[in-house]
Amino acid sequence: MKKIGKIYLPILVSVFLNMALLAVVSNLAGQSVAEVITPFSAVVSALILFTGIVPSLLRPQASHTLIACFSIFFAFLLLIPFETNGLPAIYPGVPLIHLLDPWITLRMIQAAILMPMTLHVGARFPKPTHTTTQQITTAYILSALITGAFLYSLVFWQRILTISILFTCFTLVIFLFIKNLITVARDTSPENIQDAQRARIVGISVFIAEAPLWFRPLMLALGLDVFPYNLLLLFQLFVPLGIGYAVMRHDLFGIDRALRRTLVYGSASLLLLTLYLFLTTSLTSLFESSLTSRPLAPIISLFVAALLFDPTRKFIQTWLDRILYPDRLKFESAIQSMEYLLARANRRDEIIHLLNDVFPNQIGAEWGALKLFPEPDVPPPHTVSAWNTRLVAGSVSVGGYWLGARRAGPRYDVDEVKRLNALAGQAALALAYANAYESLYELNKNLETRVKEQTEQALANQKSIAAYEERQRIARDLHDSVTQQMFGLHLMARGLKKSAPEDFRERLGELESLASDTLKEMRLMLAQLREASSEEKVDYAESLRAECEAFSNRSGPEGGSLLSITLEMPQVVIIQKNIASEATWVLREALQNVVRHSGGRNVTVRVSVDSFLQVRVSDDGAGFDVYAVPAGHFGLRGMRERVLALGGELTIDSEIGRGTILKYKIPLPVMES
Repeated sequence: MKKIGKIYLPILVSVFLNMALLAVVSNLAGQSVAEVITPFSAVVSALILFTGIVPSLLRPQASHTLIACFSIFFAFLLLIPFETNGLPAIYPGVPLIHLLDPWITLRMIQAAILMPMTLHVGARFPKPTHTTTQQITTAYILSALITGAFLYSLVFWQRILTISILFTCFTLVIFLFIKNLITVARDTSPENIQDAQRARIVGISVFIAEAPLWFRPLMLALGLDVFPYNLLLLFQLFVPLGIGYAVMRHDLFGIDRALRRTLVYGSASLLLLTLYLFLTTSLTSLFESSLTSRPLAPIISLFVAALLFDPTRKFIQTWLDRILYPDRLKFESAIQSMEYLLARANRRDEIIHLLNDVFPNQIGAEWGALKLFPEPDVPPPHTVSAWNTRLVAGSVSVGGYWLGARRAGPRYDVDEVKRLNALAGQAALALAYANAYESLYELNKNLETRVKEQTEQALANQKSIAAYEERQRIARDLHDSVTQQMFGLHLMARGLKKSAPEDFRERLGELESLASDTLKEMRLMLAQLREASSEEKVDYAESLRAECEAFSNRSGPEGGSLLSITLEMPQVVIIQKNIASEATWVLREALQNVVRHSGGRNVTVRVSVDSFLQVRVSDDGAGFDVYAVPAGHFGLRGMRERVLALGGELTIDSEIGRGTILKYKIPLPVMES
């Protein structure tokens, strides 16, 4: 309640003070106010009064109250015309206040209040200056003293001196007021660009309006009347026009755009309603003279006017939006475009481009910045945001978004902030969908790789099984045919040797011995064939060299080989085929991880064999945190599972910036002598 009284009480006091002065002066002059004022002066005064008071009612602030009080005194000053024929004859020895017309005295009192009040307004609007309250109070006191000295001056030189001082003070306060506006208008920093635009408009309108007000007393002092009072009033219209334009286009006084639009559309609707009534009356008169049935004339005229009213209203409203609020139409179009694009975006980099580059450019904002988790949730340095919000999808915060002010136009109003918040919610959902889509894509890619590898392994196993079955068949065939025949040949040679002549026994003995030796070799070959079929042994060193050679022969993105691999191992490493196959797969996956994730290009592979097959793979890459492997990466898990399935173990030693060392060892079955 105290704040409301502080805001509105000075306005009420200013109105009642001026009305009381009018009543007193009217009584002294013997003329009513209606007899003195003119319709034109009343209209101009009413416009200035309306322009000054409305902001203080819509947006109560101390500076707006000060402007309202200034407009009240200025409107009452302009209300009473002042012509040269109202100047009195000057008699020395008599106080000037007794010679002046009461209406002129009233204007002198109002001018004495307006001069320091102009300084007061200039010190607080459009931006506060370093002028102190004590200095402003001193200006009020000096103005009152000098005006009193002028009104009670007795001789000519006193009157000339005091009027010269008053005119100089008037010139000084106008100069300071315009200077403050120019200072604000020249400030082109991004955070003050809107204040600069307002100051330019108000400064130009005030300069045009007050130039005649400054020249007229000077011309009257020289005996010239080149500025009639009505011409002076005409120039004063630039003040409400300039302020009205600054309110509509640049949000002067901080009046919400919705309220401004309501005022504009209300005025337009009132004008259309007047035209509607005029059209209805005109059509009624027209149809009465042309229709035989007179009662039908009002009905037809109302119907025709009603058909024309709504299209006309929409047409005028559209043009008002285009003229007064082009930035709002641009904003609405940009919002609809972004809603369409975000609904179809499924990649995170695409959404970042839309919010950082496309959308700010569409609405005319100076900049836009999107920060996604885990980036710091703070705006870019050395920037001032006009709007910001957090992007939340469900209960998960995905980041923050900031927008700079418009390059030209008012701040984002309440309706626009609601649309921006809704758009931010859609953007958060789009980002969450994009993250899920990319994770699913990476998982699918890893699954494809694993399926391919498992398929290759299955094909290799099928080939191994087929080879095993084929060897079993060959072993059976040899056993059933060749072995049996050789055994029969051996028995036949032994039997013939007993009954053969002496000279043939030695040769049959050789044949028996040859058949026996051949049978032994066949049985040994069958045993080896069946053993190799169930537990084949291969040279792991040969497989490892082939795998490393494949990576070394591929070209890297910057030229040269994809990997430079140093091998340290025995010349021959004979182990079971299944162990060699799994160990080769683990090595291949380790080398692929170096290429994909580490950024390194130099790898050392060391192999040793005792009761274990031990492999050590080290690289010079970026390294990683082994306790924070991102979700969706299954390579390390697959390597560990393969080694564990063979009874071995796998370890990883890595730090960010230090490279990675991967070790695995697999137990080898005891080989029979």
